[in-house]
Amino acid sequence: MFFSKRGKSGNVAKDRLKLLLLAEHVECSPNTMQMLKNDMIQTAGKYLSIDEREVIVCFTQSPPMLTARMPLKSAVHSFS
Repeated sequence: MFFSKRGKSGNVAKDRLKLLLLAEHVECSPNTMQMLKNDMIQTAGKYLSIDEREVIVCFTQSPPMLTARMPLKSAVHSFS
């Protein structure tokens, strides 16, 4: 029982560290990075069922690029 709680807090800490390093890499605040990630999840969530726990947002400098990996649970709406 203690290990499951510890594992969850460890994952939260790991995610926060990733967000902090990413924010430093693109020279914006961690808060701005989190808002961007949340907005992307919310927008995609209008059309698809996103596994929010597994979303990864990456920035690269050469070439300048934003990449989001959003694993899907299932499609929410059918497209016509």
